[in-house]
Amino acid sequence: MSLAALVMAPLLNNVSLELPSIDGLRGAAAQYERYVPFLHMSVAVGGETRESATGDYTALRLGTLLQLRCYFHNSGGAWLSRLPAGNMDGWFFGSSIELATDSTHDDADHRWLGTTLSIGGISEVGYRIVPWRELAITPHMGVSLHEDIDLRGHVPAELRPGFVYGVDVGWLF
Repeated sequence: MSLAALVMAPLLNNVSLELPSIDGLRGAAAQYERYVPFLHMSVAVGGETRESATGDYTALRLGTLLQLRCYFHNSGGAWLSRLPAGNMDGWFFGSSIELATDSTHDDADHRWLGTTLSIGGISEVGYRIVPWRELAITPHMGVSLHEDIDLRGHVPAELRPGFVYGVDVGWLF
């Protein structure tokens, strides 16, 4: 493919929203994804904020991520997709790195208990469908590995594995 063809090629973008908290919907994550033709994959950046504890304690999480996704294409387009979404539909494999802070507050004593820095990675597989116009629905699941570091230095760092899953709803443009 020539440089002129790469410059003139239509670029696909996706903006999606995910509600990461299922216990009261106290949080949200947003992501912007862009297909890069010469890499044959997409690059995404995102952020999240959520409140993850209730009662006597409040925990606040703020985070960001950088993700690469490689879409596997078939000749017939993605299953359940009404319109061709170009290069950002069907099966994909993705890897991301995340950086977040988690702060815990004692509501009874009105004091902050501590903050941890979480650094980690996720490998996931998913399937994007475009069932109506440019609406994109993307279920995905995978595994994660995070290192939690106490910023005060009172608790040793902890490496924790995890299982991740979710459904993003977005719009291709």
